[in-house]
Amino acid sequence: MRLALILGTLVFLYQPALSAPIDVLTKAEEKAYEAWGKLGLTERTYTFVTEPSKGYGIYQEKQSSIFKPGEKVITYVEPIGFGWKELPHDMYELNFVSDVKIKAANGDVLLDQKGFAKNVLQSHNANMEFSMDFTLTLTGAPAGQYTLSYTIHDMSSDQTSTFDQDFTIVAE
Repeated sequence: MRLALILGTLVFLYQPALSAPIDVLTKAEEKAYEAWGKLGLTERTYTFVTEPSKGYGIYQEKQSSIFKPGEKVITYVEPIGFGWKELPHDMYELNFVSDVKIKAANGDVLLDQKGFAKNVLQSHNANMEFSMDFTLTLTGAPAGQYTLSYTIHDMSSDQTSTFDQDFTIVAE
């Protein structure tokens, strides 16, 4: 019994020190932030949704890009590769200003609005999970095919990204 206790103590004393789980996580996060910085602003996800999202990743995807006259056209977006502005008191700020443009199938620009949406988040963390919704109500738009273009300006890193969505308004 005494020999087993001595051997057990020796094994315990000579085991390599294991990193605490939080240290392992912190090192992985550092690698993620490093990769993030190389991305450049883009969108991980953008899709039409049936109603405003309830938060990051919490949305109901619309199963088509067909809309009835007057129906809200809601786009859910998850930007990635954005920057953070450091604020006093260990705070970070995400700051996006977005433009919208709508083109008819023949290329005519029907709407070109700068600063259509502003999304700002201040947090004690340099958040990587962020989403936003863009909502349009196209009352009076005739039936036809359109292209919706959103340009997102990251005010914290001076980057810009644009994505397009084709959609159709059907006749009543």
